[in-house]
Amino acid sequence: MPLDANPFHFSGPLDPTEMIDRELEAGELMALAQGGHSVRLVGPRRYGKTTLLQKVLDDAEAAGMATALVDLEDVLSLGGIVVRIERAYARRLQGSLRSRVERMLSTWNIGLSLGGPGFSATLQRNPHTNVEAVLLRLLDLPRELHERAGTRSLIVFDEIQDILAVSGADGQIRSVIQHHLDAASYAFAGSAPATMERLFADPRRPLLEQAVPKSLPPLPAQEIRDYVQERFERTGRDAGDALAALLQLARGHPQRTMMLAHFLWAAVPRGDVADETHWVQARETALEHASGYLAATWRGWPVNERRVALALATTPGGPYTAQAQAEVGIKKSSVRYALQSLTDRADVLEIDSAHALTDPLLELWLQRHGS
Repeated sequence: MPLDANPFHFSGPLDPTEMIDRELEAGELMALAQGGHSVRLVGPRRYGKTTLLQKVLDDAEAAGMATALVDLEDVLSLGGIVVRIERAYARRLQGSLRSRVERMLSTWNIGLSLGGPGFSATLQRNPHTNVEAVLLRLLDLPRELHERAGTRSLIVFDEIQDILAVSGADGQIRSVIQHHLDAASYAFAGSAPATMERLFADPRRPLLEQAVPKSLPPLPAQEIRDYVQERFERTGRDAGDALAALLQLARGHPQRTMMLAHFLWAAVPRGDVADETHWVQARETALEHASGYLAATWRGWPVNERRVALALATTPGGPYTAQAQAEVGIKKSSVRYALQSLTDRADVLEIDSAHALTDPLLELWLQRHGS
């Protein structure tokens, strides 16, 4: 990295080498994968799940495992799931292992490929393709790979809760992977705690008891402090007293931490120490940058959830106080339901028996604009 390039990246998943802390979580997930266990990892959006899982996949690959990271966000069809899995193998498999898998797919003769347009082109040519049969065969790839070459696999399904939009998909996935104990481990990541419970803890759902539960907490303040200060010093700057203000506002939120650090670094000239003026500039720049997303997020919620969010952001004591209910216009009987809905989606976290908005910039934005 050039000496004066901004070292804080907040757009998209971080490179695993830039991950803040999470070494303990990565080690635990890797140990479970090597032991043949599957895992379900729950954490709010933009909380570093994908970066953590990429780190685990890199470690698994270094240990000789076949790996894939399947992004299921907003998937709507069985064909979409097939394409996502196919592309996930294409992105991660390398060398002789990639060649072996490519030959296997070719012998299947069902339109799958690690290169070129792959199964999406097959669907365009023949919309009546038996997609369910293709999905079941592709899901069984780890078993066949283990039988032929002795290679174990680690497969990650990211935003797994979105398969609920595809009728029967969770059942089809379980019908195959439940037979892979000796061949593969799986990690299921999701950002909606209540929906993940529907998938894994509800006896009516087919993925019952298929994975060890893990949750992703906020980042530790000391780890953030060390990370930010080291990168400031490496590029000829000092985070100074502004670092304490950054830690207080970010509350361990990984993506917001990186965003605020990015704009703070940009506000401090090389050779200077960050002060309150630099911090205010960075905070306002970050808020302006995120304002469109924040407004769309808040206004997309049902009205009572907006009222509860506003109370959490602006009223001491939270939404259960009479003052809050009067100020935001919500009845006491409606608070519990709205707060539970926000918590179920991880838009609100419960920390030390108190509720708070997950996104600290949304809280700041509501304090400025919500009323």
